[in-house]
Amino acid sequence: MSILVTGVAGFIGANFAELMVKKYEGVYNIIVYDKLTYAGNLHNLDGIKDKITFVQGDICDFEFVKETMKKYDIDAIVHFAAESHVDNSIKDPEIFLKTNFDGGRHIKRVNLISQIEK
Repeated sequence: MSILVTGVAGFIGANFAELMVKKYEGVYNIIVYDKLTYAGNLHNLDGIKDKITFVQGDICDFEFVKETMKKYDIDAIVHFAAESHVDNSIKDPEIFLKTNFDGGRHIKRVNLISQIEK
């Protein structure tokens, strides 16, 4: 079984991925997906980097998310990718709307399409 975890270079996503690897190593294939913006840090994954597959991508890129789902035969998604710094939302609210709403919608649509195709 393959699980896609989005927003994995952030604090919450990285800790979740680490928990999954420690608890379910050999049971689940953990595919981690992150755009690596200001909030993402690949060093958050140093302790598990040899036990996961990292994909750099944007959840707002519907086709790339769809390709990733197909390539790794994803069975489940845990979605943490989001813009979360309030100060930045005041400066540029559009990027928050795009990532948090449109990106989340893309994840849901791709998941629905993938489940129908299986």
